[in-house]
Amino acid sequence: MKPKAVVLKGAMLPLLLLWCFVAVDGGGEEFPGVGPLLVRKESRRTVASTASGEITAVDVRDGYGGAYHLQFITMAPSSLFLPVLLHTDMVFYVQSGSGRVTYVEEDENHETEHIDVVRGDIYRLEKGSMFYVQSHPDPTRDNLRIHAIFNAVDTDNTKVELPAAAYSNISDLVGGFEDKVLQMAFGVSEETILAIKWVEKPPAIIPFPHTSKTVSFGALRGIRSLTAEEEKLTNKKKTKAFNFFEAKPDVENCNGWSTALSHKDLKALKGSNFGAFMVNLSRSSMMGPYWNPKATEIAIVIQGRGMVEAVCIGEPSEETRFKAKEGDVVVVPRLHPVTQTSYNDEGFILVGFNNLVGKNRPQFFGGKRSVLRILDREVMAMAFNVPTAIVEGLLSARVESTILACTSCAEELEGRMKDQSKGEEEHEEEDDDDEERAAWKVDEEARREAEREMRMLGMLV
Repeated sequence: MKPKAVVLKGAMLPLLLLWCFVAVDGGGEEFPGVGPLLVRKESRRTVASTASGEITAVDVRDGYGGAYHLQFITMAPSSLFLPVLLHTDMVFYVQSGSGRVTYVEEDENHETEHIDVVRGDIYRLEKGSMFYVQSHPDPTRDNLRIHAIFNAVDTDNTKVELPAAAYSNISDLVGGFEDKVLQMAFGVSEETILAIKWVEKPPAIIPFPHTSKTVSFGALRGIRSLTAEEEKLTNKKKTKAFNFFEAKPDVENCNGWSTALSHKDLKALKGSNFGAFMVNLSRSSMMGPYWNPKATEIAIVIQGRGMVEAVCIGEPSEETRFKAKEGDVVVVPRLHPVTQTSYNDEGFILVGFNNLVGKNRPQFFGGKRSVLRILDREVMAMAFNVPTAIVEGLLSARVESTILACTSCAEELEGRMKDQSKGEEEHEEEDDDDEERAAWKVDEEARREAEREMRMLGMLV
C-alpha cells in the first residue's frame, strides 16, 4: 500500500540512507510501506469521527522488526468511548482535558478498576483487558485528548504481526456468534438476543450525559467529593497514573527539563516493553546529541516547533534534518544519534514512548556524561585523525548538562536544510538540462545522417 504521508520534500529524500528509514502507513488498516523519520500530523488517517469525538491513527516501523500503531483520541465533554477488548498492550498519554478510564484486566478476579486522568498523565493497559473511557462532563473543560501507542507485532516474536486493529468492539465480538449459541450461553430468550444483535451499532464515541451515580466525574476536580454510597456503587479499585508535570524532572535547568519513565516509576509498566519520556525545551535550547543503545523513540510534538537532526548509521553515515511542529510524530530507531533544538521565539515539547529491548541508558556525545570521555585520548585522536591536543580540548570542555542553551541553532539548521534542498533542486535542473542537450544532440546527429542518406540516394538516381 502506498503511504499517504508526505513529510520531507523531494529534494530531502536522497539524504536518507536505508537504515534511516522506518515504515509509515498513512492510510489503510495494515502496517506495510516505507517512509521517513517524520510523520506529519496531516498524514494521519481517520478511524472514527462523530459529533462527540474523533480517532485518527498512524503506523510506524523502526527498522529492527518493531512495528507500532498510534492513535489520537479526542472526546468532547460528557462523551463515552465504548468498551473494547485490547489485542495488545496500550500505553497512553493525556494531552488535555480529564476523564475516567475503566478497565477489567485478564485475571481470575475480574475486578473492575478505574483511573481518573488529567493532562500530563501516562498509564498502561495490558493486552486482553476490556476498557472504556468517559470524558469530564463539565462543558467548560477542554476536550479529553489521549495519545496512545500499541505494539503491532508480538513482543515475543517480532516476525508475527498482530491483528490489523489494536482492539475490537465488545458488541462486535458478541454479535459474531450465532443466535442460538448466544441464547444458550446467556440463558435468555431469543427475543433478547435479537434485540442485541439486530440493531444498528453505535459509533466508537457517543454522547454520555452525567445521569448515573456510577460515573462520578463531578468529584474529579473539586466540584464535590464522592459519597460512601457512590464509591460502593462504582465497585472499582482506584489506581493512580504517573504525571509528567507533577514529577521531579531527571534533568532541569533554565534551558528546559526532561523526564524518563520506566516500570520503577509506574508499576503498571512492569512486564511491558514500553517506557515513556518527555522533553521540554525552553526557547533557544538544545537537547545535546545522544543515542539510545536499546530503545527506539516514538515521540509526538505536543507544543511548539523545533528542528530535529539525526545521523543515519551506515557506510557512509549521513545526517538528515527536518522541522517538526505540533502533532507531528518523530521516530528515531535505536543506535541512531539525534538532537532536538528549539527556535528563538518558542519552546519545543515532545512526549514519547520508548520500545525497550533491554535496560536502556541514553549515551551522550558531549558534556560530563559523554561516553567519549572514558576512551583513550590517543586512540580518539587517531579516530578523528587530529592531534591529541585537539581531542583533549574537545573532551575537557565543562558542559554540565545535557540540555543546553543554543541561540539561533534551530534557525541555522533550517537555513542549511533549505540551502541544501535548493542546491539539490538546482542540481536536478542541471541534470534535466544535460539530458535535454544530450537528447537534442542525438536528434541532430540522426537528422544529419538522414540528410547524408538522402544525398547518396540522389546521386545513385
